[in-house]
Amino acid sequence: MAWLRPILLLAGALFIILLVWWEGRRSRQARAGEIAPAPVVERSSLPEADAFAAPDPGTASQRREQEREVRRSPPVINWSDLVPAVPHSAQDPVIAPITVDPPIPELLELPLIVDWPEESGRRIITLRILPDRQDRLAGRALRQGLTASGFRHGPFGIFHLPQPDGRVVLSVASLVRPGMFDPSTMDFQKFAGVNLFAVLPGPVSDEQALQRLAQVAVELAARVYGVIQDENGAPLDAAAMTAWRARCLASLSGREQDARPAD
Repeated sequence: MAWLRPILLLAGALFIILLVWWEGRRSRQARAGEIAPAPVVERSSLPEADAFAAPDPGTASQRREQEREVRRSPPVINWSDLVPAVPHSAQDPVIAPITVDPPIPELLELPLIVDWPEESGRRIITLRILPDRQDRLAGRALRQGLTASGFRHGPFGIFHLPQPDGRVVLSVASLVRPGMFDPSTMDFQKFAGVNLFAVLPGPVSDEQALQRLAQVAVELAARVYGVIQDENGAPLDAAAMTAWRARCLASLSGREQDARPAD
């Protein structure tokens, strides 16, 4: 039975060899089946052979040379060649070069002109602005309110509201004597109130001055959280302001009639 063992070993080796060969053959057949056959193209459907011809050596070399020139330095345009030259004659007007004017400096504020009439011939109409919410007016709010309303600090140490030509229409003084303001320190001060007044006759008519006085008083009182009173201390609202203006105009008209000479 010793001779049977080599035969079985040889048969097993032969079987393994056949199995490996068979699996490899099946794999090659499967891969071959997945690849589609190449289509057959007729000669008539192909482009002409001239299209695939090699480019002209001279043209290709020139193109490469041009590309190197472009990379080496950018092209420079001579603008004088683009504008045709026009001969200049003696009759043609000579166009001066364009010049830019220097910027116009801001107009300086005109000086304040306080041109009040003589004491014997003038009438002062006054409105008071007193604090409403607190016992005193804040200096900073007062200064900002006066500036926002168009007032400027000037003669006599008080604020004045001028016309565009600089002539003063209204003025504001402190209720406490001497009534002056110092803009550099008033932000840190408090004031018991202010007198807003117009000296008549002035640069505008009496009616215009009274209307401006009432308007500015309402505006300033709103800015400083104050209330408006007349010269006698009576509070003025919108309706009372209208009656106050009529009363002042009537008083001024009586003064003018008294000033006229008798016939």
